[in-house]
Amino acid sequence: MMQTNKENTKNWKSFSTLLFSLCTIVIASLLTFVIIRGCDMIDRTSELFSIEINTQKDTPLRKELYGFNSNMMNGESGYLDEDFVALTKVLQPKTLRFPGGTVGNFYHWKISGFLEDEMATTLNTQLNKRNKGNFVKLNKRRGGKIHFDDFMQLCIDLNITPIVVVNLWTGSPEESAEWVRYSRGKGYNITHWELGNEFYLPHYVNKYPIAKTYMKTAKEHAMAMKAVDPNIKVSVCASPVAFHKEGFLIKTAQRKWDEGLAKPTDSTSTDWFDAFSVHVYAYKAMKDVDIEEMRGYLFGWIHYDIDEGMKYYEKLFPNKEMWVTEWNIANPANRVANTQLHAMYVGDFFLKLMSIPKITQANFHVITGYGKGFPVFSQIAPVSDRTFWKYGGEPESDYGSIIRRTVYFSFQLIGEAVSNSNTQYSVTVSKIPLLEGQMDYKGQQLSGVQTQAIGNTNSVFILVCNRTSEDLNPHLFLNGKRIKKKITYRYVENERLKATNGGNAEMEGSGTIEVLIQEWTGNGNNITIPKNSFGVIEVSK
Repeated sequence: MMQTNKENTKNWKSFSTLLFSLCTIVIASLLTFVIIRGCDMIDRTSELFSIEINTQKDTPLRKELYGFNSNMMNGESGYLDEDFVALTKVLQPKTLRFPGGTVGNFYHWKISGFLEDEMATTLNTQLNKRNKGNFVKLNKRRGGKIHFDDFMQLCIDLNITPIVVVNLWTGSPEESAEWVRYSRGKGYNITHWELGNEFYLPHYVNKYPIAKTYMKTAKEHAMAMKAVDPNIKVSVCASPVAFHKEGFLIKTAQRKWDEGLAKPTDSTSTDWFDAFSVHVYAYKAMKDVDIEEMRGYLFGWIHYDIDEGMKYYEKLFPNKEMWVTEWNIANPANRVANTQLHAMYVGDFFLKLMSIPKITQANFHVITGYGKGFPVFSQIAPVSDRTFWKYGGEPESDYGSIIRRTVYFSFQLIGEAVSNSNTQYSVTVSKIPLLEGQMDYKGQQLSGVQTQAIGNTNSVFILVCNRTSEDLNPHLFLNGKRIKKKITYRYVENERLKATNGGNAEMEGSGTIEVLIQEWTGNGNNITIPKNSFGVIEVSK
């Protein structure tokens, strides 16, 4: 019995020793895990998405990047209409283009309108039909007049820089020169003049078969205009071929056109013009493509192709300014038109413009007009079976009889920031979340966020587009210090990319205004950048 007790005691001591050893191993393992996990957490903290603004690195803000193309030929709106003025005033544009794009090729400023027999003189049947239709509408609604003085009154009242397109299709150098003379006599400060619109298109080959014939006429207009006012700038119309990889190789006519502008085949120099105008549209307007795919395509195009395209123009025109006098998605029937994705796209594209020093002024197409596709704001669309627009769900009213489409609110935010700024600051973004491209960019990774910063002596405005479908919680830094004080964040967001303000050609609206400006105020370290959003963060210095 005594032997058994001794053996038990010995066994118990052995068991205790083993148990102690096991506990020691477990505790050591736990401590090691905590230490490793703690290090891991520290590493993860250092890898968080962050936006840092350095106000010591700055450049003058090119306010002329924020503008719109106007096109009032159908007479639905007028430059001095009360609602047009009020809605434009809220947007606070810095430039406005007159009398628009294509209509500029037919407009005669001395009669404030158009000549009926000139409306069908192009080689494009659809364009001729549209011109004639708008001519009839303008006559019924406004006596056929689009008054230049009305346009200039708007520009003066709202402090807008005018961009004017002169008529190189049915006009003359003398007419253009008289326009400059009239403007000077009235005290209008107009420095930007475009020498026609999109003459590289086959619509106009009956007058301008090659660039050489266009440049001859363009130079005649330019020299006559500069003889009146040598301080003006004039721009020739280049093609957008470089922004579209699919068409670049096959559209040899457009490439030859651009080469003819940049390097004339005769002894004529190019010092008589100051800039070249390019119209930049995201051309894929495919139906029955999921809008999530369109997200990956549109942001992929901005992310990759814009930079590639710019290399082409910088090489051809190294010493000329670039004016993007029209930009948007392509085709008003695009399913992206008037959606939350469209609102994100315009904000994102504007941020891209800000990153390209060669571009000195830009105009979104178009500020107002018929339908739900291109316009920033438009009349309520009446129900009709004779058009492709879907009218189901059109809100009854938003601003009188006008609907502010989804892009209106993104532009309102841009306008507020630009109007209160004079400087652009350096921005560094770390650990950027990624987004996978779609369609042409399938499998390619692109930045899920684009941002720029502008401001004044008192405030910084951080413009941010969250391209992704994930909420983001960035660390914000100003001159090396974490922003933890109170900030204001105004943004346009909807978890549904298909959200619309009145539907579009493919998707019916909900009957309500779904896309609006939202606002958040709080400490900078608590900010969330919502999914599918474009917005502006205001920080006091």
